[in-house]
Amino acid sequence: MQTNKMLENVQTIAIIDNQFGDTGKGKFSDYFSEWADIVARGTGGNNAGHTVVINNKKRVFHLIPSGITHKNKINILGNGMVIDLKVLTQELDELEKENISYENLMISEDAHVILPYHISKDKKKNASQKKGGIGSTGRGIGPCYADKIARRGIMIRDLLDKNIFNQKIEKVKERYPNEEIDAEIILKELEPFIERIKPFIRDTISLIHDFKKQGKKILIEGAQGLLLSIEYGTYPYVTSSDCSINGTAAGVGLSAKDVDLPLGIVKFPYMTRVGAGPFPSEFDTIKSEKYCAAGYNILTELKEYNIPYTEENKNIKYNHYHENIIKLMNSDDPFLQGVGIRLAGDEYGATTGRPRRTGWTDLLLLKYAVGINGPNIILTKTDVIRFAKEFKFVVGYDNLKSFKRDLSILKNSKPKFKTFTGFDEDISEIKEYNKLPESLKQSIEFIEEFADCKVRIISVGADRNQTVFK
Repeated sequence: MQTNKMLENVQTIAIIDNQFGDTGKGKFSDYFSEWADIVARGTGGNNAGHTVVINNKKRVFHLIPSGITHKNKINILGNGMVIDLKVLTQELDELEKENISYENLMISEDAHVILPYHISKDKKKNASQKKGGIGSTGRGIGPCYADKIARRGIMIRDLLDKNIFNQKIEKVKERYPNEEIDAEIILKELEPFIERIKPFIRDTISLIHDFKKQGKKILIEGAQGLLLSIEYGTYPYVTSSDCSINGTAAGVGLSAKDVDLPLGIVKFPYMTRVGAGPFPSEFDTIKSEKYCAAGYNILTELKEYNIPYTEENKNIKYNHYHENIIKLMNSDDPFLQGVGIRLAGDEYGATTGRPRRTGWTDLLLLKYAVGINGPNIILTKTDVIRFAKEFKFVVGYDNLKSFKRDLSILKNSKPKFKTFTGFDEDISEIKEYNKLPESLKQSIEFIEEFADCKVRIISVGADRNQTVFK
């Protein structure tokens, strides 16, 4: 494992997202799992999807940390998570099919449980972006966190005591007048799932403190992105947990000061957003946001733009550098350019399948994120814009000198760009920074100076070995 001395004197690493999520955290959670003894996740639920490519095979994890594919690693679902037991047991089934052991899995007794009434409420209120909702995944994440904050949540430990469970459900009923809530029915439906996970339930907060004292190497796996954080994101178009280094560490029982090396992931030189909310650098913002909310998927675009593809076991394969995709990527029409980059980068939700909104990487947003999550960053998706004639970064807005969370200002912000010449070299097998295309190196050095950050790693492909250390 190449680390370029980066991990000297490091005990705890956090992989976090400096944008709107979907930046490729899964690859690096998987990469550093090889180094770690403990892999822990502390925020979100099955609204996240981490895609890991191993030997050209994609695996998508929604709850279980990416370290599960590595032998003899302890994998923790932390106290800050919200867990759908049915989804969790489905993932365990998938692991069994792949002959991947999960005997070292630990589930925090303090994590909260997503129940049927959470999902029902979420779908009715917030799921549909097309109908004016925030574009949530409809998986009950928000209502479950709302109950947690309102002190009426159901924790994993409550499932093990029928009397406590019944008492808590009685308190919940008055808050969900439009839902039929019967404690006995819910518990009966959950019973097989509870039995399945019971051997893995632990006091993970105490355990992670013990692991730290023992000198175990700890990897904290983030979910979503800083700009979707309930604390630091573009509120109210955010998720329901704090995806910053602070919330990510707290969600496994640690503090941000316990993290020796926080690594912020940055999709580069383009970025994406799923769901509603401000996105100043988006290609043709108004048209793109409406289009991505309309229920289309990857097959829609492959057929629309005559891209040949094959489909097997729900896996869709196509040439990401097909001539029609390259034409779209270099189109003078911003909307079509966004479609081209989306197809080149396979930018469709791992959890929802929704097309992601696309735009050039915004360095004002990055500078803001670095101030919270720290200066060390990883660049991903650099190989996607191969054959683009040029690429750009947002270096300012017409009405702002720095990023602001005020939606009324952001929605009316017109970005200013810095442009770099594109490249057509195949960078996927490059192992040394100096061998990258000149314009790419120039752009990397530019963002380091602009955002006061340090690029530590450049991802040049989806596989864990397609990684360059700077």
